[in-house]
Amino acid sequence: MKQQTQQEKLKSIGISMLALGFFPLVWFLSQAILFRELTEIISRNLLVVVALIVGSSFVFLLFYGMDKIIQLSPIDNRESLEARMFAGPSLFMISLFLFYPAIRTLYISFKDRYSNDFIGFENYKWAFSDPEMLVTIRNQIIWLIFVVFFVLVIGLVVAWLSDRLNKGEAFFKSIVFMPMAISAVGASAIFKFIYEYRPPPLTQIGIINGIRVSVDRGQALPGVEPGEKCMNNRVINGELKDFKNEDCLNPIGWLQQRDLTNLPFTENLNPEGFLSGILLNLPINTMLLMVIMIWMFTGFAAVVFSAGIKAIPAEIMEAGQIDGASELRVFRSIVIPYIKSTIIVVGTYMVVTVLKAFDIIYVSTRGDLETNLLAVKMLDEFSKYRNFGRSATVAVLIFVCVLPIIVGTAIRERENTQS
Repeated sequence: MKQQTQQEKLKSIGISMLALGFFPLVWFLSQAILFRELTEIISRNLLVVVALIVGSSFVFLLFYGMDKIIQLSPIDNRESLEARMFAGPSLFMISLFLFYPAIRTLYISFKDRYSNDFIGFENYKWAFSDPEMLVTIRNQIIWLIFVVFFVLVIGLVVAWLSDRLNKGEAFFKSIVFMPMAISAVGASAIFKFIYEYRPPPLTQIGIINGIRVSVDRGQALPGVEPGEKCMNNRVINGELKDFKNEDCLNPIGWLQQRDLTNLPFTENLNPEGFLSGILLNLPINTMLLMVIMIWMFTGFAAVVFSAGIKAIPAEIMEAGQIDGASELRVFRSIVIPYIKSTIIVVGTYMVVTVLKAFDIIYVSTRGDLETNLLAVKMLDEFSKYRNFGRSATVAVLIFVCVLPIIVGTAIRERENTQS
């Protein structure tokens, strides 16, 4: 009896390896070889159609073949094998397209420009010593701090205020959430027009500079109303009204400003002072680009926080109001502790989003003028400078930054499941 049980176990293991290992491997290799040959024979557009038809047929054959092999196993083991049958291909594809590239990227980060020879930690030394790379890391840290902070704070305030509305709450939330429906490329294009700068005497098409050059310094000429002498190249009664007058404000290249030293309101600041020195060295163009992401994701945070606030039992809120707590005290002592888990989830999502931020920088400045981020730097090293080792190094740095977030999220979910 014991020998028979041992034989059944060996048979089950053999069928399991055959159904979940050997057969999917043959399936994958045959499909890879087939499509490699097809790429040399037919056009790309036709290949897409063939892939949809043949690919779906191959998936059917994969599960059909595994199921037929599993039917040969003992009845007691079929249920567990069938569960593995559905989970196995997914784990295989995740390993193939996620884990393997990650390991391969780590491997390449220790190699030279064209991934030929090992150079040890030279790429990592470059990452923490190259001036351009240090500026990129500085920008990434600034984005992580300020974007996440302002999205959470503004989202909480908007969610709390919108829930206090008696009418129009849905309309207000839809307006606030609308930027989330715009792609990062579209949002960047919108703000590019807002920040647009043209050298004088060209007409300013950017909203900020258009308003700026239409305002004088308050030193109106005799008989002229303030604001009438400064205009953005308008023709009135056949006369061109421009902003050449010395009393008119000049346009500013907002995205071209690496710091605040060229802005008029900093003329009287002492560059040697501690606070004024920090203010003067603020990367204004980087901060203006952060506004784009804050504008995009504040609505998302507000809607999620609003759902969390609505889940707070009304009795708790009423008890706080009966005790004489002000709105601010209720918000600080009841609302925030109750939706703490929601805040952590939104904060985690924003951290990951900031770490992979690419579109905004690429569309707005291409990473020039000291506005680069790690995701754009990774692409630059790969495609612009053709340095695969450094590109892989930057990718590893991004992964190292994301890893604590992933681990923390997994631990928190496990604790929530156990509780």
